[in-house]
Amino acid sequence: MALLVALMIVWFRILGRPLTCPCRTIELWQGSLDPAENSQQFSDWYSALHVIFGMGLYAFLKRMRPTWPRGALLTLAIASSVLWEAMENTPALIALFDGADGAPAYSGDSVLNALGDTLFVAIGFHLAAILPVAATVFLAMGLELTVALGAHDGFVIGTARLLNIP
Repeated sequence: MALLVALMIVWFRILGRPLTCPCRTIELWQGSLDPAENSQQFSDWYSALHVIFGMGLYAFLKRMRPTWPRGALLTLAIASSVLWEAMENTPALIALFDGADGAPAYSGDSVLNALGDTLFVAIGFHLAAILPVAATVFLAMGLELTVALGAHDGFVIGTARLLNIP
């Protein structure tokens, strides 16, 4: 898992992504939706979506490989998160997310934010592993609603934006 994360950091540097927020501050939480800091600090509104992603990865991977140990499944979940972060921060996807009508400003992630995102995927994975399915579903719905209300974004709103659904 450490190698996967190290490869992600190298990829981010190749893409020219900053290590930390260009605003010259480092914060554990950035909740103001300031375009200069979106996806630049360790955690933000989108961290909740990464928790949901981790929960979904656990459910999917456990169903596909029910006999594999949790550590092996977690490694696949981290690989999935790293792959998503690598794709999400390519110029094409940055332009797609930033150009959607009504979308919050997005210029890509800092390395610090991508590390936080990957940690939140792992947290979601572990929560799904220990919580009953119903509790996991309700928690995911609550997190989605929180992001929708707090950031006017989320999986549902963001998907509707990308598909131009009013």
